[in-house]
Amino acid sequence: MATRSPTRPARTARHPLATWTGPERRYDLIAEGTIAVIIVAVLCIVAAILWGSPNGGLTRPKGPASPAGQAFSAKYWDTNDPSDLAQTAVQELLGATTTAGYGPPFNTTTGASQGIIGIQPAEIAKSIFGLTLPINTANGFVLAPVSQFVAPYNPVVAAAIRVYKAAGGDLAPGAPADKVASAQQATWLNNYAKALAQPSATFTPTSVTVSPGNYGPLPVIIRAELLIAHNGSLDGYFQGSDQQLSTNTTNGTMFFSDGSLWESIATAQGVAGDQWGVMNELWNFPGQVWLWLYAGMYQIPALNPSNNSNLDLDVGLLMILFGFLLPMFAPWIPGINRIPRWIPLYKIIYRKYYQGTAGGQPPVKKPNEPAEPPAPQ
Repeated sequence: MATRSPTRPARTARHPLATWTGPERRYDLIAEGTIAVIIVAVLCIVAAILWGSPNGGLTRPKGPASPAGQAFSAKYWDTNDPSDLAQTAVQELLGATTTAGYGPPFNTTTGASQGIIGIQPAEIAKSIFGLTLPINTANGFVLAPVSQFVAPYNPVVAAAIRVYKAAGGDLAPGAPADKVASAQQATWLNNYAKALAQPSATFTPTSVTVSPGNYGPLPVIIRAELLIAHNGSLDGYFQGSDQQLSTNTTNGTMFFSDGSLWESIATAQGVAGDQWGVMNELWNFPGQVWLWLYAGMYQIPALNPSNNSNLDLDVGLLMILFGFLLPMFAPWIPGINRIPRWIPLYKIIYRKYYQGTAGGQPPVKKPNEPAEPPAPQ
């Protein structure tokens, strides 16, 4: 026969104010909040004075004054340093820039993917998803925009484009760097690159003058590239999209970053990679301070930031370790979980409480404090 369980007594409701036996003190929330805001404001002002970036737009040493908020563009590049633009365009045609040899997700350059213990995550992603952002620097940055904006209206430029393409070279999106230019094209490009670097070479925003040589159709193509950069067409090409509105500036950014003017301006503005760039403010916009851990990884000397082909992968793995796994499992990691006891900041925060305790024990109940209700049987 089934037996009935004994009836449990009803639980007594406990009111926190009636059962608290610890000390009490007044707390002014408005005053505390005001003090916190003032302290943070003072710290921000001091930090901005000591480490803030200049607000001079694109101002750089020996460069023209630039208003705050001025954006870098192909037109600005051509106006202020046509030599750098012309030489960068030649290197893009040759497949010798950082973008051309980056590897996935931009191209299939052999040996470019970063790896650790023989594992290359970019190659694994490419085998699954393919090239997600295929770029051919010769076609995407030089030949295609010149063909679109100049060749239809200039027979000389159109003929130069045909001659250059007939010499070979792989213009397919994502082509490896060593296939972008054929042997004949490489000869023209190397000869022209040497001529552009000579002190006798002269540049204007719309022209280049070098000593005679075996350059093939390159002088005509590079002059056309400078022309569309100067009139703003190249910027429009990079910003173009099949969508009505587009904020994708990948192609333009990659082209600009292959030149030297882009980096010199970034360094002058304090936003280069070795200057904790992503955290610094730009003009009137605040920096991305929440990226302090990510930016800090690039400053670790042990990672050899200036000459580490796997730097981005190393930083990514460290971010997973210190930004995700460590905070998640810290309470269970021996030693890490003892840090709060070794650095007792909580005793400073709750100093009023610990001043009224003996050996860390709760204070004795005062006579006028309400008695604790009896515990249920």
